[in-house]
Amino acid sequence: MSANLVPIILPILSIVAYLAYKHSFTSYPRLNIITPFQERVVIIGCTTGIGRELALLYAQRRARLILFARRETLLNDLKQECLQYYASEPEGGKNLIYVVAGDAINDSDVQRCTQTASSAFGGIDTLILCAGVISVLPFVDLCCLSVTKNPTGTGFSVTSVQTPDDPMTAVRRITEVNYHAPVLVTRYFLPFLISASRAPNVIVVSSMAGKTGTPTRGIYAGSKHAVHGFFDSLRVEVEKYNVHVGIVCPGTVDTGLRASAVDLRPQEAEAAVHGSTKGKLSPRACAERILRASDAREREVYVPGWYYWTLWMKVASPELLDGFARKKYGY
Repeated sequence: MSANLVPIILPILSIVAYLAYKHSFTSYPRLNIITPFQERVVIIGCTTGIGRELALLYAQRRARLILFARRETLLNDLKQECLQYYASEPEGGKNLIYVVAGDAINDSDVQRCTQTASSAFGGIDTLILCAGVISVLPFVDLCCLSVTKNPTGTGFSVTSVQTPDDPMTAVRRITEVNYHAPVLVTRYFLPFLISASRAPNVIVVSSMAGKTGTPTRGIYAGSKHAVHGFFDSLRVEVEKYNVHVGIVCPGTVDTGLRASAVDLRPQEAEAAVHGSTKGKLSPRACAERILRASDAREREVYVPGWYYWTLWMKVASPELLDGFARKKYGY
């Protein structure tokens, strides 16, 4: 496509995408099948950020909740905060919220969660996959390579910096948490969704990194692309069982995720990490949009909505999209 056409076509496509986005969640037929206070919801990864806000939003609706995360103390604190919305329920709603401490990459922990859901509520209606980790280093840095321009001005020299860190440790960890864990959790919950719900939902909290790559987020984007590939395929497979699979792709969210990046070395400050420093989404705003997406059974959602333009730009002018990515991440 001619570069001269890009400034004309992109605004038009953006407007069309925005109108489609605006219209897409105006109908909530699922609420006529499962009322909010009857909905049985499992949230995987919910002690901080988006997952925590989702738990509070569902508690406000007095949904039946199973909260699953690694940190038991924070889980119990969250449960107490949620219970304030169940004051009018018998026993103050204590039989409507359950917490399960465990790791989403551990089979036995996930099976304990499914057993809790089965014994407490007889199954589930909504599975929200919110656990995840991030990466923050360019792949060259992760591989401990030092690249310098040759004195002649042409070509580059590469030296390997000795370090005890194995770059593949970070790759394996991020793949395990961001990809293997959602697949594992879905494996164990899918039978309950199919057999026990009239309108079962699987909602995957992914990232715009699952749609397009960005500098310094290579292995993170790789794990999220894998997530999209799996759940896009699963959607087609389980549609005949009335199981809805929705993927939500937020942009940069104001959470502490960077501080626990899989490749952030102890000697490196979070302040030195490449990425946006302004215009971040709030976890609450993301959670509100995710809840609406689940109610409307939307296929794929971008937060904020104008991020739809990145898909069009990836087709119309991928080089321009790369330029925006470099600018955003200061790379």
